[in-house]
Amino acid sequence: MSDIFAIAVPKWGIEMVEGTLNQWNKSVGDAVAKGDEILEMESDKIINVWDSPIDGVLRRILVEEGETQPVGALLGVIAGADVDDATIDAFIAGFSGDTAQSSEAEKTPAPAPAPAASSANDAATRSSPSVRKLAQELSVDLNTVTGTGRRGRITEDDVRANASGGEDASGDDSVTVTALSATRQTIARRLTQAKQDIPHYYLTVEYELDGLLAHRESLNANSDQRISVNDLLLGCTARALIKEPRVNINLIDNAVHQFSTANLSVAVATDEGLYPVTLRGAENLAPDEISRSMALLAEKAASGKLEKDDLSDGSFTVSNLGMLGVKNFTAIINPPMSAILALGKAEPTPVVRNGELTTATIVSATLSCDHRAIDGAVGAKFLQALGEEIAALG
Repeated sequence: MSDIFAIAVPKWGIEMVEGTLNQWNKSVGDAVAKGDEILEMESDKIINVWDSPIDGVLRRILVEEGETQPVGALLGVIAGADVDDATIDAFIAGFSGDTAQSSEAEKTPAPAPAPAASSANDAATRSSPSVRKLAQELSVDLNTVTGTGRRGRITEDDVRANASGGEDASGDDSVTVTALSATRQTIARRLTQAKQDIPHYYLTVEYELDGLLAHRESLNANSDQRISVNDLLLGCTARALIKEPRVNINLIDNAVHQFSTANLSVAVATDEGLYPVTLRGAENLAPDEISRSMALLAEKAASGKLEKDDLSDGSFTVSNLGMLGVKNFTAIINPPMSAILALGKAEPTPVVRNGELTTATIVSATLSCDHRAIDGAVGAKFLQALGEEIAALG
């Protein structure tokens, strides 16, 4: 069956176990050319585009938009126009998730059928079958809908918003109901699973930051790049991970993956939720390099332009809510990483030093660890190493 190609959930990165189908860019019966963007799937909070490796016709769509499927699951079928339906049905029935036929199809693409003429208008070409069905049910003219999806695609949320004059109402004028976006659904699912499956424990310490703050003031006086407290804390965290590498790990399929560099996964807040952007090799970056890198990643997150490399291969997570006034908090581990550091607000605090009462700028830090891979003493030693790195800046 070299002229039949299975569209299956690909494995975009070692950490991926499932994907959520955001939208089909083709409909059943549409001609497909090699390189055409067939579907968009969300994995690990980024949208991946699946390009067809062959010419043919999209003969089957087996998974609807919004559904989540594991890696290897069959999503649809591309085949030549001359392949009969019974043959395709038999192919689907016998599909086992083995991608061998996919590799073979990529090597020897099937001849393309004559392209079918499309009578769809612009709105139809910017929407999926399920979106067009919803628009029909809600009596919405797609030509009047502004698409908010990727490259102007019209989403189901766009149709619902148009049908209700901009919002989904619950029937109570004081309540507005908005469906979770695909990104937020992915976040909710992953965090729920992490909290249920990972045996968390928490270690909290306080650090004095006066020396770090003085160091920051000196750096900013001699640099055009403004350095934040968070930039310096990220550098300290990275160097502490090199000192205590047993925390700088991923746990994947009951195996510990040890990182030799500190790839900090830094939580960046956007309207769509938290995006864990990756600051690679942070132990080797100067404060101004960290500042520039984080500014670029935050800008890409806010504009929805993050790429796979911006979100993958993190070895340890840092979440700082201090700039929002939060004094301390505990964070949920972001698998496959095995620890996350939650940083609160740095503020003047009474302390006793040499038997006398004085004040110091104190920050609270809480480390959440996966007890399956990191023992309590190891987590404590990392926090000790972090304290040494912070003190060294003073």
